[in-house]
Amino acid sequence: MTDSSKSIKTTSTLTIFEIVLTLVLATSLGVAFWGWTFVYDFAKPFLKLSGLSYLVAGFWILASVFIPNIIRKPGIAIAASLMAAFVESLLTHWGLMSLMWGLVQGLGAEIVFFSFSYRKWNLGVLIIAASLSTLFSFALDYFYYSYGTLSFSFNLIQITSYLLSGIIFAGWFSYSLSRRLLRLGLLDQFEIAKT
Repeated sequence: MTDSSKSIKTTSTLTIFEIVLTLVLATSLGVAFWGWTFVYDFAKPFLKLSGLSYLVAGFWILASVFIPNIIRKPGIAIAASLMAAFVESLLTHWGLMSLMWGLVQGLGAEIVFFSFSYRKWNLGVLIIAASLSTLFSFALDYFYYSYGTLSFSFNLIQITSYLLSGIIFAGWFSYSLSRRLLRLGLLDQFEIAKT
């Protein structure tokens, strides 16, 4: 076995601390996602007619970007997003359909992290991951809610507002929150502290 293959194997193997942290953070975010439904339901009537209801939807992308940014290993974006979605599914009216959103959101972010070989984790990469995760999520919404019956301009407003929201809530917030936790010394035993 070469040194490079040892390195890849080592960095791909999860420690018990990483598994526990992923479970704890994903569960916490799942509960937070449930709480966020109240914010969304309150804002939706004011924003829906103009196509801007997605301005508050980017928060649901957070698990697929924030947790992988800390653990920095393959599969975490999908696993964390699915776990958070499962917890959310137990608490919200969306039920198990939440798992579909969790899967596509996690997959979108995972593709970006994979394309950078899980080695580049700056703000730009997190924004790209949040953006692709958002686009995948919107694609599911497009077919699930029959957005094809809406005008092109209305859909353009929806997807643009969703991208903006995803970039702020998932990309920028993930970066800022993880930097703060890192400075406090709470992430010293995880990959984010080693790079």
